Amino acid sequence: MKAPARALGLDLAWSDGAPTGACVLDQHGILLDEAALGDDDEIVAWVRHWAGTGRAVVAVDAPLLVPNRTGRRPCEAALSADYGPRHAGTHPSNRDLFLRRFGRIRGEDLVRRLTRLGFRGPWDHGARTLVEVYPHPGLIEVFGLDRRLPYKKKRRRVAAWRAGLARLAELLDTLRDADPPLVAPPPRIDTTVRGRELKRLEDLLDARFCAWTALLWADRGPAAFLVYGDADTGHIAVPRPHAG
Repeated sequence: MKAPARALGLDLAWSDGAPTGACVLDQHGILLDEAALGDDDEIVAWVRHWAGTGRAVVAVDAPLLVPNRTGRRPCEAALSADYGPRHAGTHPSNRDLFLRRFGRIRGEDLVRRLTRLGFRGPWDHGARTLVEVYPHPGLIEVFGLDRRLPYKKKRRRVAAWRAGLARLAELLDTLRDADPPLVAPPPRIDTTVRGRELKRLEDLLDARFCAWTALLWADRGPAAFLVYGDADTGHIAVPRPHAG
């Protein structure tokens, strides 16, 4: 019988100046903490604190391995072939793009530091697992959606952005009856919430879903996922249909 595992989710910002949403659930899916984190030191300290020394899974919404200089990773191409028609394909990631825009590949730097805490990739089958996820196709599969849920800011008006986040919050709240569950207080999303607070909610709700995805991995392992890619070129794990 597996020991209980902590499940951590990170909506990792690609740039150093943007906040990273973070969420941790216990083995029963109960929210223990969520936060908007800053630099790498703060992220690693948060993971170290909440992961403790036992079993843990960290699910990260960001590229964790980008070996290709140009183009897109094979996992992105394969995932986008399946989910692009449903408007849930990925952005292309490559070394030239990251180094030109951000000066580094933050996900790779984070992996190096979490490796020192005992975290390994999904193919190592260890007690402390680090897995790359992408919420949009995951939300489609878990909630049986026809297409990508429009909750990101992009060029939407505030009312539409708020409505998308409210719908995401409603869907996540239904997971309190899932297996495994996600038990967290619904956020307040009314007409007084706008601007930076809406962006903070977007990051935190993404992190909640990442944490629940981590709990699903801890509970059922890779059999509950379709894992695009491999250990050498990068991967993205998507919950299989009706995984919850």
